[in-house]
Amino acid sequence: MDDLRSFTQYWRIPGGPGYDACLSRIESELRPWTKIAIDGRPLVRFQILEDPSQRKIWVPEDAVLSMESPEVQILHTFAATPVMLCENSFPADITAPLIYVPGGNNDEQYSQYDVNGRIVLCDAAASQSYRLALTRGAVGVISCYVPSFNRPAEHPDIIAESGIPYDAQRKPFAINISPRTAQELKQRIRTGQDVKVCIRVKSSFIDGPIRTLQVEIPGSSRPEERVVIAAHLDHYKPGANDNASGAATLLEILRSLAASIQDGKIPPPARTLTFLWVDEYRGTSAWMRRNSENLDKIIAAFVLDMVGGDPAKTGGQFRVERMPDPGTVWLRAPDRHSGWGSGSWDKSKLFGSFLNDYYLAIVESRAKSTGWKTTENVWEGGSDHDPFLWKGIPAVLSWHFPDYAYHTSMDGLENVSPREIANAGTSIATAAYQLALGSEDVARMALRSIDSAWSKRLGTIRLLTTMELAEVQSADARSREAVKQLQKEILGAWVLWYDQALESVLRIPAIPPSSQLISDVRMRRENNQMELNTLKAALGL
Repeated sequence: MDDLRSFTQYWRIPGGPGYDACLSRIESELRPWTKIAIDGRPLVRFQILEDPSQRKIWVPEDAVLSMESPEVQILHTFAATPVMLCENSFPADITAPLIYVPGGNNDEQYSQYDVNGRIVLCDAAASQSYRLALTRGAVGVISCYVPSFNRPAEHPDIIAESGIPYDAQRKPFAINISPRTAQELKQRIRTGQDVKVCIRVKSSFIDGPIRTLQVEIPGSSRPEERVVIAAHLDHYKPGANDNASGAATLLEILRSLAASIQDGKIPPPARTLTFLWVDEYRGTSAWMRRNSENLDKIIAAFVLDMVGGDPAKTGGQFRVERMPDPGTVWLRAPDRHSGWGSGSWDKSKLFGSFLNDYYLAIVESRAKSTGWKTTENVWEGGSDHDPFLWKGIPAVLSWHFPDYAYHTSMDGLENVSPREIANAGTSIATAAYQLALGSEDVARMALRSIDSAWSKRLGTIRLLTTMELAEVQSADARSREAVKQLQKEILGAWVLWYDQALESVLRIPAIPPSSQLISDVRMRRENNQMELNTLKAALGL
């Protein structure tokens, strides 16, 4: 929690002073571990990787929005709510009349208003409105957009984080305001008052490298193989759950494992455990480019993003986002989305892995022993598990959603739960360490978790297929055949996915798998095929 609290002090722009200060804190905490050796190997080693930034690095310093007439009133300050300032805003010191353009994100809406020389108040996100406003002569933009999942009606003082593209020609700025402030300003304008506002922005742009911190507990016998645990460090201020919680939990996992190894409570892992603090997407992708020749040696990746949300306060349970499986392509009960959104995955690029059911079994075990409330969702994308998945590497996301504070001024320490962090961190550490340990017992645990999940999935498929075939009994022959072919495709996809998942279990042992394990995996694959044939015959497929 001390680390988390420290990270929330900064607007963590990759390459900026706040981001680098957080990396320096992590680095200083790790240095003592690098001086310890186990069996002649360093217990912990770390490296700061630098990649050139593909864009200017924004450094926000201060901002104030005030009303100057018909009365003087400070509305929002950067000191109180840093997300009031849109990312990539240039310095400004402007006083101008305010005009409200309902919507504000299409040409037709602007055609009804003269915005020349004015500051535009709009309902759309600043990224959607600033170009339209500025090309018509507006001198700035104020947005009151708050996504519906942030529940603005319940939280009238919430301010949503957003940004605008870097634009060296126009040198724009944009301000975000709360629903309460927006309502007051709109009401004044509707009643005919001449509203003037003053916007002062202090910011700068710098050049510099984007840093990634790579820390490793070297493997004892298979150091070239890796299990990766990653969290993005970048974000708005305070960004407590998203993602100071993930960055701090990652550090705590590292400390806990290193201390346990040092104390002799657990043996050093056979495989290397790699911990990454990254700039979301860009840092992970850059790291993967550096290691492009060894990506096939990554056994699995675990991503921590928003692992600390307090369900009692934010409304979001801890959830596992599974790597893509047929439920991603053909969404049917009991599979579900989180409410955040839904990604699109090419069904031809599905690949089965033990990881989903293996990790879910560990989470379920922790939940049963502690009363922890958890759930899961199909793959949606949107975090650092994606770059791994795009390269065919099994990866799962641990997170909390829905979260009304997501990407807003209310994502503060008060909404973070140490208990959630402990549960999430323990589950992730257990899953990653066991895979790095690479014992055959871990492989057999994964095998049992796949058996259990496949049995449940097969029962669900039988029920849903029976229901959906029954619904078209009275339809024409072409419709019945189309439904039948779809059911065959879905069933076949699940069988193939689980066949590949079973085969992947043989990658878990850090030494060549025993003949008994190979035989057990082969037998289960054969049984699955027989179950498929039996089910197809029973359903008339």
